[in-house]
Amino acid sequence: MINFGGKKDEGNENRGISEAMRSMSDQIGRQAQEIKRLQEVLETAQQDAAAAEKVRKALAEAEARMAQMEAELKQLREQLAATSAGTASGGKAASASGGETTTAPGGITGSVSGAFGASGVLKIGPSTPVTASPSTSGLQIGGIAYVQKAGGKNLRLRSAPGLESTVLDGLPPGTKLTLLAGPQEKDGYPWWQIRTADGREGWVAGTELVTDENQ
Repeated sequence: MINFGGKKDEGNENRGISEAMRSMSDQIGRQAQEIKRLQEVLETAQQDAAAAEKVRKALAEAEARMAQMEAELKQLREQLAATSAGTASGGKAASASGGETTTAPGGITGSVSGAFGASGVLKIGPSTPVTASPSTSGLQIGGIAYVQKAGGKNLRLRSAPGLESTVLDGLPPGTKLTLLAGPQEKDGYPWWQIRTADGREGWVAGTELVTDENQ
């Protein structure tokens, strides 16, 4: 759905980045402790050349991971600052996609959405999943969802996940849906396969779904 003004979305995006920054800071702290431990082991292993070399290698890898995490934390800070600056200057934009909202190039969704997997987890670094706060919270296969009423626009029912797929129909706000499969991440959206009460099936953007029919 078209979301002019997007203050709510911007707040969610900023909170998501702030949470990721806090998590990354915690990970850096733990990595610093690991480096300190390895340095202590190295000091006690100086008399054993083989053991010392092994510890040196582990220490170098730990320091490299820490440097990478620090670089990613810096990038998150820059993205958060850019988002705040873009909001102040009216840089937020939306496209008339009939229920699938986007942000202007350089917006935080375009920068970060590709890092989200179908599980709603933002992956930072080699193996550092950080739980985010996607708008699809509460949706599950076999569950019931509704086309959100906010904005009053129809949600596009598509033949497959993705913005390039064929539009089959438009689902009015408040339409009750059964979730058959998903979510599948594509084009910056979590896509859900749904069935309407009258038997129509297809895929919709999960960002436009809610679990409360009054929303």
